[in-house]
Amino acid sequence: MSGITKFFSKIKREIKFSKAGEGHKLNEQPTSPKANTRPTNSYSYEPRPNTASSTTRRSTDEAARNAAEAAQARLQQQQPPPAPANRTQESIRRQAQRELEQEKSLSDEYQKALDLKDHYFGKRQISMDSSSALDLSNVLFKCPDIFGDDVCLPPAELESKIEETLKLQLASEPLISCILLFLTSNKKNIEQLQNAKDIILKYYDNIINNPDEEKYRKIRLKNKVFQEKILPLKYASELLQTSGFIYCKLKINESDSDEDDYLYYKEKSTEPLALAKDTLINAEPIKTKIDTNLRIFRPTKERSTIPTLQLLPNDFYNPTMRDIMTEKQRQKDYLEKEEMLRTKAMRERDQKSESSIQYKYTVLRIRMPDEIILQVTFESDDNLSSLFEFLRSCLVYDWMTFILTSMADRQSFSSEHSEQYSNVTFNQSRLVNVVLSFKWDDAVLKEILHQKPDFQAHCYVKNEIIHDAMSL
Repeated sequence: MSGITKFFSKIKREIKFSKAGEGHKLNEQPTSPKANTRPTNSYSYEPRPNTASSTTRRSTDEAARNAAEAAQARLQQQQPPPAPANRTQESIRRQAQRELEQEKSLSDEYQKALDLKDHYFGKRQISMDSSSALDLSNVLFKCPDIFGDDVCLPPAELESKIEETLKLQLASEPLISCILLFLTSNKKNIEQLQNAKDIILKYYDNIINNPDEEKYRKIRLKNKVFQEKILPLKYASELLQTSGFIYCKLKINESDSDEDDYLYYKEKSTEPLALAKDTLINAEPIKTKIDTNLRIFRPTKERSTIPTLQLLPNDFYNPTMRDIMTEKQRQKDYLEKEEMLRTKAMRERDQKSESSIQYKYTVLRIRMPDEIILQVTFESDDNLSSLFEFLRSCLVYDWMTFILTSMADRQSFSSEHSEQYSNVTFNQSRLVNVVLSFKWDDAVLKEILHQKPDFQAHCYVKNEIIHDAMSL
């Protein structure tokens, strides 16, 4: 671990901050596809009018015609009439309609089963980036391990800058740089990264424990495990190379002349592998933190004139067809729930269904007693104790006990019990995009004023922080 700490210190000494440049613009002008101008030949066919006379021929023998009609009548009586074609089509149509109705019935039953599953086993969590109150383009992150707190960039730009910085260290510190690149670039898929890490450590252990076994020094590139578990991860092959493996062609069998591609450990000593193993076990992906993006608002003076009341149009209060259908569906769902046999726990779960929504970020506004407002941004999975730690850094009397009260549901949080909030997230405490009121603890303040009557309890935020306040 000391080597990694020295590595980070070395980067901080050498790195030169520069503004992130814009992406390269494409000089190629897109060629618009040529319109298909091939004429379509459409010929219309109009039958010529029949110029034959519509009158029956007078030369037709009346007796012959009557005889033919009588013969045809006898044939129809002897043979059953054939089923018309339209009757066959109608039966097919009815069969298809029955199948569609059965399929719809099965779909409805399946949906009801899913609803029952939600009632008995709880609803699925809905993950949301944030509410509409937060502009995601303003959410910035920082990397204290490498850049300190001075560089704040969007997540994609910061990850790219971290990768470029580690690449610059490959020449001087190839092993540590490559391991950090491997862990950081693949940290989004934790399970896949852990599987690849275990396999690489297994490669190391096999050679360390059996240095004279030639079979453990070879990794066949066409091996199924290597193809599926190692090769898809970024910088996995580079990590093996910096550990002492080289690409080469070797015979598949000693008795066979066919060769294949391998990664071969060429070093006689196993010390490089032991060092690589120890570093890989102790190293962790480089972490990034969301920038709190502190903003201070100062209240403006009251306006001398009251603004005119802007009335809404009358049609604003008229429900639309969509509103009516939504309300109808809501009432239908409510009646179906009431008809189901549910336990008390299930009913409480339904009442707290909104807590299943998991936000990614939260914006908090802390209103001080002197009307100064502090606005900060946190990740919703952060611990609530981080809020108290941040507020203490902004207060004049950071040692005093204070209480935060949510303006939404009036729940209170005391800094005296901040350690209890180390395992409670903002999502769990329902502190997502809310306003909190700040005040000193009355009992503590009373005791201080009793000992020191001239104590300035009206001082809250440090002057250097209020200096950057904006009008709200």
